[in-house]
Amino acid sequence: MDTRSFIAKAYDANAFTTAQASAGYINPEIWNKEVLMALENNLVLANLGKKYDDLLMKEGDTLNITVGVTPASGSTVAESSAISVAAYSKTQVVFTPSERGLAYQLTNKEKDRSFINLMQDMTSELGYSLAVEKDTKCKAILYAGFGNSIISNGVVSSAIASSDTIDYDDIVNASTAIRQDHLIPKYLVVGDEQYGDLLKLAAFRDASQFNGEVAKTGFLGKVAGLEVYSTDAIIGSSNVIKAIVLGVDKKGVPSFGIAQKRNPYIETEYHALERYTDIVAVEDYDAKVLRANGICLISSYSAI
Repeated sequence: MDTRSFIAKAYDANAFTTAQASAGYINPEIWNKEVLMALENNLVLANLGKKYDDLLMKEGDTLNITVGVTPASGSTVAESSAISVAAYSKTQVVFTPSERGLAYQLTNKEKDRSFINLMQDMTSELGYSLAVEKDTKCKAILYAGFGNSIISNGVVSSAIASSDTIDYDDIVNASTAIRQDHLIPKYLVVGDEQYGDLLKLAAFRDASQFNGEVAKTGFLGKVAGLEVYSTDAIIGSSNVIKAIVLGVDKKGVPSFGIAQKRNPYIETEYHALERYTDIVAVEDYDAKVLRANGICLISSYSAI
């Protein structure tokens, strides 16, 4: 039997994808499920944006989106008078996806001596890492492209003190700022530290106003008409932490979007001479702000 025939028969018998120590180097179906599950279970901010799949597994490296602005108001017109002509305005947003990824390496010796399935565990961690990266990317574009901002207790940013923690009034003021720009406030996204501050308020301890139960997607409940989420991507810096209130337009379109070029996937490569396996997780996308005035940051005190 020649080498090619032997390899073909081995693949037919699934010899290279069994759980045996001598052959269990790859099992892409299970691994891809692990990375997808870990990603889906840890995304928070990214789930709140508009999804664009125009480039998904298709040709092209950029996506152009046309976004409307708030229409002008009508006005009273006297009989036989000409009606004024309003400008019909649109803006363009350009998505340029790029790859983001992370990799682990696993030696045969480590794999053979471990009492857990290291490859499966590493793949799950890679999925979590991709989720953190995606939420961090979304946070970065929202922090850079916001159109409204509120500072706790109305102080200037340089004067934020330990008493200036996020409260109910801050949330209402942020929602009002978005409404004044003719958009509908819908989401409040906080960091873990701000979530702790919210729970210290009487309004949030009342189960009828705030359920206090964290779901796997980061959903906490509703307050002041907003769905509240927490994410690890929002952390304090220089004693300031910034929550994000997000609005949608009258058609329900979110204030930011994500253009997906390729969904997350796993690739592996076994190095026979060195006896180790590369496990690589990759995702290809871009995130952009669609409506700056639909984003309001709430700055408050952080111990970090």
